[in-house]
Amino acid sequence: MELARNSVWSVNDSELLKDGLYRLLDIFQDVESVILFSLDDSSATVRPIAVSLESFIELISGRNAKQAFYELPSYLLVDEENISDDHVGRRDKNYDFIKGIVFDRTFIFDYSTKKRSPKLARYSEEIGVDRKSLARLLTLYWRNGQDKMALLPAFSNSGGLGAERTPTTKPLGAPKQPRTTAVDRAAKFIVSADDKKNFKKALKKYYLKESGLTLVKTYKNLLKDSYSKEIKLAEAIGIPPQVPTEKQFRYWHKKLFSKELTIKKRTSENDYLRNKRSVLGSITDISYLIGAHFEIDATVADVHIVSELGSQYILGRPTIYIVVDRASRMIVGMHVSLYHASWRAARQALTNCFLPKSDYCKSFGIEIGDSQWPCAHIPKELVCDNGEMIGIQPKKALTPMTQLSFTPPYRPDCKGVVEKRFDILNDEVVHELLGTTRGGLVVRGSRDPRKDAIYTLREVTAEIIKAVLEHNRSIFDDLAFSSPLLVEHDLSPTPINYWKIHLAKHKHELQLANSDEVIARLLPSAEVSMTRSGIYFNGMYYSCADVEERNLASVARSSGRWKLEARIDENTTNYIYVRLDKNRKFIKCYLLPRSRILGDKSMFDAAFIQDWLDTKKELTPISTTSIDDHRHRQEVTRQAKRRSKIAENVSFKDKTSNTRQRRKEELEATTNIISSDSETSDTNVSPYSSPLGNKIIPLPKGRKRRTNGGGS
Repeated sequence: MELARNSVWSVNDSELLKDGLYRLLDIFQDVESVILFSLDDSSATVRPIAVSLESFIELISGRNAKQAFYELPSYLLVDEENISDDHVGRRDKNYDFIKGIVFDRTFIFDYSTKKRSPKLARYSEEIGVDRKSLARLLTLYWRNGQDKMALLPAFSNSGGLGAERTPTTKPLGAPKQPRTTAVDRAAKFIVSADDKKNFKKALKKYYLKESGLTLVKTYKNLLKDSYSKEIKLAEAIGIPPQVPTEKQFRYWHKKLFSKELTIKKRTSENDYLRNKRSVLGSITDISYLIGAHFEIDATVADVHIVSELGSQYILGRPTIYIVVDRASRMIVGMHVSLYHASWRAARQALTNCFLPKSDYCKSFGIEIGDSQWPCAHIPKELVCDNGEMIGIQPKKALTPMTQLSFTPPYRPDCKGVVEKRFDILNDEVVHELLGTTRGGLVVRGSRDPRKDAIYTLREVTAEIIKAVLEHNRSIFDDLAFSSPLLVEHDLSPTPINYWKIHLAKHKHELQLANSDEVIARLLPSAEVSMTRSGIYFNGMYYSCADVEERNLASVARSSGRWKLEARIDENTTNYIYVRLDKNRKFIKCYLLPRSRILGDKSMFDAAFIQDWLDTKKELTPISTTSIDDHRHRQEVTRQAKRRSKIAENVSFKDKTSNTRQRRKEELEATTNIISSDSETSDTNVSPYSSPLGNKIIPLPKGRKRRTNGGGS
């Protein structure tokens, strides 16, 4: 063990020295001794102690002496430039007094081993300074580190700093000073121990509670509760009452209760943890590997949209789902829909997160390669709130693939990365669109943002996708301090660079997603029908190569339609996933030309068409003309029934016999009379040779029907 000058040692269970801290002042090799100074002795004058070098080494070997640390007073730990000239002068003056003797090793040895030190007495006479004063300076010098700064004046605690003073007959602090000589101020109130108890009681009762009163109102209630007699008596006499002032009350409020306690008492636990607690760290400090934690959350977009099938129909504000990698700040998945925050919308965002993004972006008219948004993975843990993700269905769908982690209620700060992404997207794109609500910052009397809505869901989604891609390419300063890989490979601290370099260096917690499994587990399920015209779903028809090869539409035409299981991607109507057989995987089926009016649209537009059709049916269940026709038909039926009663006695045979003759008679009675000769001659004349007038053109006669036995 090295024995260094000025080192500090802790001695325990030793017969040689008392227990405590000692500073090693010097080592005398010629007499094999060490000079120690006790740091636990708080006396103004303390003499060093000389012990045998061998004995001290034995203490160290036996672990009775260990090297320790002595904390210097805070007033010594200052920069030379921050010390006042007066203090520097005092320090230098004191150092000049002892510098002629403190480096004399003979004096130090004698001073440590002898009761009397004649050399110190002679030196004090030479410089004209009292011997006891020199002894006190030497004690400060050895105690505080054996340098000039050890003699700095200890004025930091002057005036009883931090100590509570008790007033007697004279109040503490500055007296009340009138602004003019024409007015006499009331005598200053002396705060006693009983007054402090009243202060505590009033503060706990009115101020230190959630939604408590202000200090001003608390002070007034204090006077009403504890000093009402003094105030009434002073008012009767006509003098100022002897009560604590508001300034005194405020002062003792700070003295009696700490700021931290005041903050905790005046707010709820959730509000304190969310908005008022100290933020010394971040959730990203323990999550620097990509894929370790994905955060998912939803928010209502700050913009109103219109229907793609009719801009006169305002659809309200869509819901945005975002999935973010906590370590890289990479937005790894998203979904924009008209559904509220729910498992139905969340599963679409997770599907987008787990599958490649090029086809998704292409469906919105944005051409990218998979390397521009290289996120198609499952995380180790998915962080979500106590909302739509806490049900049985999410657990069944996601637990086989990843671990679910739920944040406490009313604690959005526990997934602050995804919450911050919403602010970024709002500032970058949403608040610049027409129809935006700007986060609810609407001034009374201003124009209703719904009147300015012009964008469809598809257009808003496309703009958000572009903003997400730009976000993933943006520089974030925090990423430069999260991992050394960006600096080592000279890469800009962007989310996409952070993602790619950690993926390339195998420093991640990602799991590659199986597309068939993701489609089967996460996309919303639906029931479709195999019909003669294709696979029918929600007013649209789909088909695929397998349907055509197996001629399933022809089978449905002959045998009738049947139900099939399907998975629906609500972002587009261009395709759905259908399981043709229960033992086969889902096959991608594309929209047929007969449903092209709904092509390149979202499933919400198809649902809108169905709703629109239902409203039209509800508006006009039947026409008013059909009602009149129905009534007229009923009246005709009644008249016919009355006529038929006349022929009730006639047999059915008589009614049906000689039908041709009766038809001929009916024609002659209701039209012009036609003779048999003219009838024959008219058949040889072209009907176009003369105007028809009152003539009737006979039609060709049909062949005579044969009756089978017994007929007339």
